[in-house]
Amino acid sequence: MNRYVFYVLWYDGLTISGLLLYNLLLDERFNGSMMAIVIGAVSGMIFLVTMTKSLGHFPKQGLPEIFRMFLPAGARVSLLIFFSIMTITKGCIMIGYASSFFNLYLTDVKTIIIIAFVFLTVSWGATRSSKTILSTLELVLFICIPIMYYILTKAIFSQGIEWNSIKAMADYAFTWPKWETIAAVNSVFSGFVCLIIFNRVVPSKIKWKFFPIILIVNLHILVIGLLVSIGIHGTYGVGNYIAPTYSALDSIGIMSGLFSRTIMPYFLIVLFLLLIYAAVTIHVGLELLKGCFSMEFQNNPRKEQLLSWTICGLFTIVTMIYFNTFTLKQIKYHTVNWLELRFYTEFLMVALIALFAVMKWQRRA
Repeated sequence: MNRYVFYVLWYDGLTISGLLLYNLLLDERFNGSMMAIVIGAVSGMIFLVTMTKSLGHFPKQGLPEIFRMFLPAGARVSLLIFFSIMTITKGCIMIGYASSFFNLYLTDVKTIIIIAFVFLTVSWGATRSSKTILSTLELVLFICIPIMYYILTKAIFSQGIEWNSIKAMADYAFTWPKWETIAAVNSVFSGFVCLIIFNRVVPSKIKWKFFPIILIVNLHILVIGLLVSIGIHGTYGVGNYIAPTYSALDSIGIMSGLFSRTIMPYFLIVLFLLLIYAAVTIHVGLELLKGCFSMEFQNNPRKEQLLSWTICGLFTIVTMIYFNTFTLKQIKYHTVNWLELRFYTEFLMVALIALFAVMKWQRRA
């Protein structure tokens, strides 16, 4: 397996878990969130295996090129626009969601200013080439991963963690979850969506022996974060916090280095992961949108850059208005609904790629 494919799948699970899923799953801790992790993981791995095996039939081709081979112009453009909007929206939600939580600690800075700053940085990164973005992703992971594991290890062995609270959650292990919760956990494995563009520069083939590794690295950060939050705040007390995982880490001290509490280096990690996550997802969305145009347009760098910055500017304005209009509770409700729509969208994407892979195989036969 190409290491960049592993990085794309790994960082996606890390970022979504740290920014989005902790709160959603803790809210449903008595309503089957533990079972949802199992079911969501199974469905996510099915999506991942199907997509990577199907993309193996289209070496050095992205989704626009595949659609151009099998679909008429009208259907191709419509689907690419829809997939592009969904992918870019994913990055926008993560930016706005993270900015709202940052604002809980950076009280002197308005959320809208944080969103504007992040979008400016992300837009510049998203307009770079796919190879440049992959190289940057590798660098960010090398910086963030050791610090993240140090913080989580510090939290697990903290004296403030109450293991009886964690054991109490075993009573709810077999509670059947809501469909919305399953769809949310499934998003941990959504990194395969980026491969529909990065397949142009790196082979997306994955050997069977690597799939268990991908399953473990995508889930263990999610599970550890949930257990730490419950262990420190308590089974019921965890529901009294707006950002329980951040509050749990805020209670753990570091006796060495520049920081006195683990929350500050964790914020830096989240910021770095957010920037590269949003840059990658928006880059993929922009590449899908460019596939709607003729090859003459795509070979004109000036027109491409103009289109990219225009789309980024448009989504920046929409995101700022949205997160400045709704409360965090309303945004969380909308996010759950969007995650469910994302599940159906990715199912459609996987089904189409698998169908086209079968059609190409039959043509060869």
